[in-house]
Amino acid sequence: MIEKPKGTNDYIHPESTLRKEITNKITSFLENLGYKPIETPVFENIELFKRSAGITSDIVSKEMYEFQDKKGRHLALRPEITAPVVRAIIQNNLLLNHVIKLYYVGSIFRYEKPQKDRYRQATQFGIEYFGQEDYLADFETILICHHIYNSIFNLQVEVHLNSIGCQECRPSYRESIFEYFSKFEDKLCSDCKRRLNENPLRILDCKNPVCKEISNEAPKSIDHLCTSCKKHFNNLLQTLNDFKIPIKLNTLLVRGLDYYNRTVFEIKCNNVDLAGGGRYDYLVREISQGKYDIPAIGFAGGLERLTNILQEQKTFKSLLKEKIRINLVSLTEKADKIISGIYSKLLEKIVLKKKINTPDIEIYLTKFENLSKALKASDKLKINYVVFVGEEELNQDEVTIKNMETGKQQRTKIESFIPTLIGLLKDE
Repeated sequence: MIEKPKGTNDYIHPESTLRKEITNKITSFLENLGYKPIETPVFENIELFKRSAGITSDIVSKEMYEFQDKKGRHLALRPEITAPVVRAIIQNNLLLNHVIKLYYVGSIFRYEKPQKDRYRQATQFGIEYFGQEDYLADFETILICHHIYNSIFNLQVEVHLNSIGCQECRPSYRESIFEYFSKFEDKLCSDCKRRLNENPLRILDCKNPVCKEISNEAPKSIDHLCTSCKKHFNNLLQTLNDFKIPIKLNTLLVRGLDYYNRTVFEIKCNNVDLAGGGRYDYLVREISQGKYDIPAIGFAGGLERLTNILQEQKTFKSLLKEKIRINLVSLTEKADKIISGIYSKLLEKIVLKKKINTPDIEIYLTKFENLSKALKASDKLKINYVVFVGEEELNQDEVTIKNMETGKQQRTKIESFIPTLIGLLKDE
């Protein structure tokens, strides 16, 4: 038996439908705010991620799926989507626009230990906002992220927030972090001993209990902010407080990618990380090798975690709209043409053109040798209405509509079937 790879999932109804409805709600919300969809390849030149995430990050050093193609090119399955989006806007000359607002939904791949809500193939949704350095762009991004979870999906979430400074003020902070953790080098985990010299800020992101305890007393980035960064962060905090967005200042928050600067944030529900993001004002310059210098901010959320938490809290059923199921059944070869004609008209009038105000429907086209088998199969499919044509109906140029819930049947002429069915559906 061939099974799915470890750390991956098959999604089938109703979970697949729930994922689709969640995605539809998020993308519809983002499009109303001026964000446009973007899709990028699932694999990229490996240098893109080394240049963006940083070679010392866990994503690059431990978690990437790397391979060579038949021409010997070094590629990687994308472990995140921000860097590919930046690469795409540079390559497609989108940076001629002053402001670019994009959203995406796509798969990411990370080789890590599979556990609840963490998979080797996962789905992320997110936004990238280019061209605005002002704190109001940070406010917009955080507010959008908060509203997705709080307003659209009714989750009680909290925004964990920090500022890690800019290229001007971060060097002094890095130095103080290095000096602090150097005192505890013998107690740090093997990864953090390496990080101490490569990038000591990464120690703050370590999940090892000992390292986390040591980090609690580490110097705070907000105490090392330059005047410009401090003003930016204070204005953001004040605006978020003015609009009563629940904020928790988290001075240990640095995020796991090297390209972040200034604002970093995470959205949590009952201490579960649902989304995270921040400002990355230098990433466009880094990837374009100095050709462009455009500020940016964004966030990404995990679809699996959102789906799982909605299922756990049993708040997902309202997202799964029950459709009216109609089974069109031919009981004889002579009825095939009539039933297929009805199917074609239903597609045109109700499904394709949507000119008629009726509930959402699902249409099945089937054939059975007798009505008993048709009804049994329809019952398993949870069909609401069985529409069938047999010898009796053929002789009268009629079609029979059976309500599977009440057992009531009614005959109608073939030419008046559509308005009759529409009348029944409007009564639902």
